Amino acid sequence: MIKLIYLFSAILFLQACTQSKETTVSQNTETKEAATLSAQVDEGIALPDNEKNVENDISKDPAKEWLKNLFKCRNGNKFCFYLETEEQATTKRFYEFMIDSEEIYGATNLSDEEMPLAKKKYQEKWSQIYPLRKDMEPWLFGRGQDDMENIKNVKIEKISDLKYRVFVDYGNQYQTLNEVTLVKNKNSYLIDYCATEFLN
Repeated sequence: MIKLIYLFSAILFLQACTQSKETTVSQNTETKEAATLSAQVDEGIALPDNEKNVENDISKDPAKEWLKNLFKCRNGNKFCFYLETEEQATTKRFYEFMIDSEEIYGATNLSDEEMPLAKKKYQEKWSQIYPLRKDMEPWLFGRGQDDMENIKNVKIEKISDLKYRVFVDYGNQYQTLNEVTLVKNKNSYLIDYCATEFLN
């Protein structure tokens, strides 16, 4: 009789151990599943690295983003620059400076007799404001005389606060490097100077 009692007790003990082990395994499995689910949720709401970089770039440097937007296309191409953008994107005085410079160094209707007086007035008007032109005045970013709708590449690099270096590849070995100075204009920006160097 005593042997039966010991045997019965041993069976009950083994069953209890088995249930405890199953419970532990089940709890461990649930914990692992919960951790995996949590990681999946985190991945689901996390932005890809490239999107993070774009957002950070915009939030850190809205002036650079404004410059990039000047080259947006209406025709589906990658980079464009439209003539109408030039006046809209520049300060009134810099746009006037470009026009006055064009009259002296670009296509002009001035006669040989009128030119010396025009140059003198030009120097008096602008010498204390902008570096004066000494040769043909390029328009903004060295653009041509028409809308530029097939620009191959544009790269913008910050030099200092509100000053940027803008590389423009128009294709056909026609490239310019531009040092651009911006000024704040309410919640936006305007170009107040652009020095253009032709690379080819």
